[in-house]
Amino acid sequence: MFINPYIEPEQNIKKDGYLGSFIRYNSIGSISVKALQIYKNKFPQLLFISLISFIPGLLLSMFYLKEVDTLIQYFLPSSDVATVNFPNVPFNVYFLLILQMFLDPLALAAMTIALGRIIILHDTNILSAYYFALTRGYSLILNVVIFYLILLFFGFLTLFIIGAPLLIIWIIATVIYPHAIYFENSGPGAALFRSIKLLSRSWFDLFKFWVPLIGITAIQFISSSYITGSIGIIFNELLTFVLQPLVPIITALAYIHYRINVEDLSYIDYGNSVLNLGITIEE
Repeated sequence: MFINPYIEPEQNIKKDGYLGSFIRYNSIGSISVKALQIYKNKFPQLLFISLISFIPGLLLSMFYLKEVDTLIQYFLPSSDVATVNFPNVPFNVYFLLILQMFLDPLALAAMTIALGRIIILHDTNILSAYYFALTRGYSLILNVVIFYLILLFFGFLTLFIIGAPLLIIWIIATVIYPHAIYFENSGPGAALFRSIKLLSRSWFDLFKFWVPLIGITAIQFISSSYITGSIGIIFNELLTFVLQPLVPIITALAYIHYRINVEDLSYIDYGNSVLNLGITIEE
């Protein structure tokens, strides 16, 4: 059980550049600057946390790219899909793909917990971040499954006009579901809809946080489009690995903004929700 470490939380926040100035100034520029500041100061720690989910993808890109492409082409809708035999690919490909599916949300959860503690001046190590992530592993996996099932449903609806906007809204409005799992103790499914409920309170503010996220995606897209070949594959994987921590940093800042500025949560209550993993601690 964690004990509330706050004596004078506002004073602590003013001393620190992560949270204090961000709460007062949350323009697109300040969001980007604050994200880069956290990234620069905690670069090794954040990269090591995300390393576990990077390895399977790198191995697939280096040794099984053709096999993965064959699987993707098989599952893409086409007129002659029924006549194509199921691709014969090595067991290693399926193993790495399944491993990637489980490690990605786990690494995201560990990153969420680490950033939550880092931003309020309580550093954390890699093992504790993963340990706390596993404490709600069942809820994390079930939320991920529900997310992708609804994503596939909206993807199917893109055959009609209504599908595309629903798909975009679903992706945009569910980005902070890990925070709801670990800092608000939300259960399976509830975390996704808590994210939507919280972020929908200000779509304009959400747009400000998505601008730098789109910028990161644009960098990756341009790089993969112009840097190709075997070296390009490895380079783009490394670029994704280096840029990857910026995404959870920005979503962590979005969560802080919505909880404190939009929902008027006090600094003490926010700090407790992070340190106590959403469990109310009696005084």
